[in-house]
Amino acid sequence: MRLRNEGRRGRLRPRSGPNRGSVLALVPAGFLVLVILAALAVDGAVTYLGQEQLHDALSAAANDAVTAALDNGAFYRSGLITVDPDQAGHAVCVALLAQNAPALHGLEVWMAVNGASLQLRGKAEIDTVFGRVIPGFDHHSVEAAAAAVATEGHLASSSSVLKVSGLGAAGGFAPLRC
Repeated sequence: MRLRNEGRRGRLRPRSGPNRGSVLALVPAGFLVLVILAALAVDGAVTYLGQEQLHDALSAAANDAVTAALDNGAFYRSGLITVDPDQAGHAVCVALLAQNAPALHGLEVWMAVNGASLQLRGKAEIDTVFGRVIPGFDHHSVEAAAAAVATEGHLASSSSVLKVSGLGAAGGFAPLRC
């Protein structure tokens, strides 16, 4: 709103014209932009937390599987620490089901066992909070990986959150059917 100086007394009078009140129309538009940005931030946080939950579930399952699936026969025969793939797969399924992660939908897990090491890769769907109102944005896909290695005397685990590309049977990974 432009003001015009009227005379020597210094009084200001509002200027009338076609632009009067034009800022009023921009306030709802600006508020709408802020609401949309807040909704994107919330959905991004939900997706991040879902990825962390998937990573934590895979890491715990890998640690449980490595300890539960140690091949005692191979150890007593040759002194080698190895992980039995069949027992490890069963232990991973039991550990994942015991965690009861309701936010993870359509969980797919791939496992690779190499001697004393076990690697897991997983993929799941996470529901969004505000994205449901937009068709096609009602869920996000998250992926994570974890690994555990059985060593003499203790369990050494290493895990990392990462965007896994090309999940599947490549690289010795086989899908688990839980």
